[in-house]
Amino acid sequence: MHNKIVLIVGRENLQKDGSLNTALLDYLYQQNYMILYEPIGQEIYHKINIERKYKWFPAILKKIFWRIYLLRYTILNFNLFLKSFRKNINTVEFRSKILKQFILKLDTTKEIIIISRSAGGLIATKIADELNIKHIICLGYPFRHPEKEEEPHRFMHLKNLNTPFLIIQGTNDAYGGSEIDTKYELAQTIELFFVETNHDFKTSADDWKKAISKIHSTINPTVQQSTSSKTKFEQKNS
Repeated sequence: MHNKIVLIVGRENLQKDGSLNTALLDYLYQQNYMILYEPIGQEIYHKINIERKYKWFPAILKKIFWRIYLLRYTILNFNLFLKSFRKNINTVEFRSKILKQFILKLDTTKEIIIISRSAGGLIATKIADELNIKHIICLGYPFRHPEKEEEPHRFMHLKNLNTPFLIIQGTNDAYGGSEIDTKYELAQTIELFFVETNHDFKTSADDWKKAISKIHSTINPTVQQSTSSKTKFEQKNS
């Protein structure tokens, strides 16, 4: 078993990332990492996992599994469930607070790697330097909103970030494409890795393999992969 916890922190609208989350989880579970999900949106990831793990089961059985889990989740997270009715749970401030509380309860003997998506990267980087985070990885960081003026709270903190941060960004991402390399002031702890895709990460199989390979080498920096070697996920999906 790996001495690592991989914590998934999703985008604002998790429903948009069904196929991407399935592909990412397929890779992560094959590596035998301990995988956890941020409390907000946790139920969506478990629904994706039910679909992923029991894809051959009749729809009615999957629906039953989902309803059982949802009932259990609501009971165990009743306070968070109540707060969701009183506050906008998708604000950066609220999600950052809940995420920080969650991380502080984790096993400190394990390395914590956050894999985030879009706004999840913003949320994670806001609190990472206060916590014992080994690395953050973000698929499609939201440097700007395509329909708004520049919002400094999205990127100003990145110039002083101490936590290692890998951004896998689409060259055609409307929230910041290939121009981000020169447009924004980023800390030396931040690495940019570009693939040919947009913000929804609708990418080619080859570019997805490149992204997965980069994620793998970031989570496992001591594992030296030659250009011809592949992860188990890549071998299965070649």
